[in-house]
Amino acid sequence: MKQFPAKHIPLLLLASLVFICAGCSNKGVVNPYKKSEFNLLGIVHKRPHSFNPLPKTTLPISYSDVLPYRENFSGGELRLLWGLITVTDY
Repeated sequence: MKQFPAKHIPLLLLASLVFICAGCSNKGVVNPYKKSEFNLLGIVHKRPHSFNPLPKTTLPISYSDVLPYRENFSGGELRLLWGLITVTDY
């Protein structure tokens, strides 16, 4: 019986790694049970894709104030300290 050459082992490991990592992507799959909001006792409340108007009782901070020429807004909203400070991305 023929022996497997030792110089082919790294090539075999690399080929098996490529084979394992070349699976299907689940990027387009949406999980309806996944919660998109994050809330930590009201201290930090993150809401993606919000685009809601801000209440008058908050201190608004916007990413457009810091980065004036930005065009790709995500609509995210981050409320800190029970809504006292609101950081928006719209």
